[in-house]
Amino acid sequence: MNRAARILRHWRAPAEPVGALTIGNFDGVHLGHQQVLAETAGHARALHGAAVAVTFHPHPREVLIPQAPVRRLSRLHERLIWLLEAGMDYVLLLHFDAKLAAMPAERFIARLHEVLGFRHLHVGYDFAFGAGRKGDARLAQTLGERLGFTVSQAAPFVLDGAVVSSSRIRSAIEAADFALAKRLLGRPFVISGRVGRGDARGRLLGFPTANISLKGLVHPPPGVYAVRARTRSRQWHGAAYIGLRPTFHGQDMRLEVHLFDDHPDLYRQRLWVEFVARIREDRAFPSRAELVRQIAEDCRKAREMLESLPG
Repeated sequence: MNRAARILRHWRAPAEPVGALTIGNFDGVHLGHQQVLAETAGHARALHGAAVAVTFHPHPREVLIPQAPVRRLSRLHERLIWLLEAGMDYVLLLHFDAKLAAMPAERFIARLHEVLGFRHLHVGYDFAFGAGRKGDARLAQTLGERLGFTVSQAAPFVLDGAVVSSSRIRSAIEAADFALAKRLLGRPFVISGRVGRGDARGRLLGFPTANISLKGLVHPPPGVYAVRARTRSRQWHGAAYIGLRPTFHGQDMRLEVHLFDDHPDLYRQRLWVEFVARIREDRAFPSRAELVRQIAEDCRKAREMLESLPG
């Protein structure tokens, strides 16, 4: 079955019986999430049914607290891929809006059971659901006794004496601690997105870039980074810039990626950018010539860093 057929929308059920279900935002699909997903898949296999993850878009906080939206660890596209790769047979993607936010906890679970007919619900250690987040694992167990499903709850996933959480990973990324972010995620930290049109200033300076929007995403602090980049079919080493372009009085935060020894037309293609190491902070330069000299030095350092790494 192709990947698209395994993404269910609008309260649609899969064609096969559902054994076990889990529910969450799963931002970043980090090690703690992966533990819950693996355990859910195990429950599903024991019941000879499919494993299903229920997740939401947009992030509930964007609807409930629009003045302070969450800085996401991943785009929806990545999250869906990672949920399937983590062992889910299907993902039910629900549109989170004011109507869903107001749905009482009892009604939400009853609706899920009515649609999916799951036999087991496995939830995270901090699971809460329904209007006002008033539902918890204990309420789910009570509802399961009435509706005919069992409930289990995962233990926290602890690493280095602290629980692995999306907020802990955001802090690591914002400190440019990519080694810690990688350990907590279970994979390197990447930002992906469709390449958009820039102002061609990099090309005019002799360093063409692929530009990706950072809107809504957590990202490292402004500066220059050694990166690995890839599309579905190709990969490169490169240097990336995050910042406002103070030399040119820029107004919007950007991710601009210069790929070494190649200048492909990537417009509208999806590019994955893995952050390897920080080279320097962002700063303004008194002249275009000094900026060009610094970019050349940044690229030299990035090449040196990347070539020294295994793989």
